[in-house]
Amino acid sequence: MFDFITESRNFYDYITLAVLLLVFFNTFEILFLLYNKARVERSERKRQNLKRLASTALITATNAAELLPKPATEDEYAAYSEAVASVLDSFEGEIADRAAALITQLGIDAHYRRLARHRTWYKRGNAVDILASFRLKANKEFFLAIFRSETSSEVKYRIIYGLSRLVRDHGDILVLARLLSSLPYLTAKYTEDIFYNVITALKAAGREEEFGLFMRDTMHDESVLKMVKRDCLAACSAAVCEKGRATLLGYYAAFPGEPEILIASLRALAGIGDFSQLPAALKHPDWRVRLAALKFSHLCCTDMLPEVRAMLHDPNYHVRLNAALAFARSGDAGRAVLRAEESSDDRFAAAAAAYALSQEAL
Repeated sequence: MFDFITESRNFYDYITLAVLLLVFFNTFEILFLLYNKARVERSERKRQNLKRLASTALITATNAAELLPKPATEDEYAAYSEAVASVLDSFEGEIADRAAALITQLGIDAHYRRLARHRTWYKRGNAVDILASFRLKANKEFFLAIFRSETSSEVKYRIIYGLSRLVRDHGDILVLARLLSSLPYLTAKYTEDIFYNVITALKAAGREEEFGLFMRDTMHDESVLKMVKRDCLAACSAAVCEKGRATLLGYYAAFPGEPEILIASLRALAGIGDFSQLPAALKHPDWRVRLAALKFSHLCCTDMLPEVRAMLHDPNYHVRLNAALAFARSGDAGRAVLRAEESSDDRFAAAAAAYALSQEAL
């Protein structure tokens, strides 16, 4: 076939035709891309202009709905939603009330509630994200209703995030924890962020004790996964739950065989300045718990010199090394222990001590 084409009298005509076709298609593709780029840029400018108009109207006018055209396209609904969410995040009082009222006046909430039942999962997820950004109390029951009928786990995770922005008391948080526990575990970061948002919102409202009540109620609740409880403790550490000392101590005592919960409890307690469990943690059979305790032992190392020194002879390399580093960070008394251990018969302890001293000298 190839020989037939190359030996044909029209071979160069075929080549010319192929080149012309390639030029045509490449030109068409470039023109299409330029047209599409211009269309997207034009749409984005229109969206940004409408967003600025809505934001200005909400801030300056007593009835913004009278000044704004009704949204008709998806881009217009998105522009209004972004403007309203931005105002709700930035303002309180009368302006925030106007923004919340505009959602109903322009039918924005009704539009996204309809989309939240769309047959395509990513459109449902996007609608839930936008509704969540409004933080309207009226959406709480709606979120719970669509969670029960939702088939996509991806959308359910977004619904839970939306519910986390509507928490008012420990009962709401318990519902949230049970919903999370009913799904395949996602990631520690996701769950910690959910409860971190809850804690910070409650602290801003002067109701931090509600999270403590939730933690107490869920301590022995089998319907809440242990991993979720661990992530709640991690959120306590990140958000510095100063009023939860008794509850954190209770978790440490209630889960002696759960290293991850013990570690999260130690971190949360250390975050509020409670080091009372470190001596016991340094003797725990799980090396991860001992290691976690050593991460904070330099803050009170002079009160626990024998306990921390024993860790220089621990069978685990990471424990020995962090014990040496704890001494290096704890002042003259700690460095004196390291210098003594440099000549130890235990070559592993001596190596850890020498390493810590060399790092301190840098």
